[in-house]
Amino acid sequence: MPTSTVLLTEGIGFVASVVSLVLWWPQAARVWRHRHDGGQLGGVSISTQVLLLVNAALWGAYAVVTGSFWVGAPGMVNVPLALVTIALLRRARGSGARVSAAPKARA
Repeated sequence: MPTSTVLLTEGIGFVASVVSLVLWWPQAARVWRHRHDGGQLGGVSISTQVLLLVNAALWGAYAVVTGSFWVGAPGMVNVPLALVTIALLRRARGSGARVSAAPKARA
């Protein structure tokens, strides 16, 4: 493969990895910001976090098999973020805080 093609391919992989990381940050930041208030975390799904872990593991395995670092790179950040997010969600929701996607109507 010509050097310019390799550089272009690696460049695309790098940009895709950065986008994958940036997509995840707002959700992680919200959970961190409201980690002590389970009521503010009603729209955050633990199931989605688990799916993120599975997705990252599969892409990581694919990266190892194909030898493509950039395919698996986002998982190196997303897996720890998902694990922390799950732990924070479980702790916030287990503390007796009311979890709701919508605010309670007042009479």
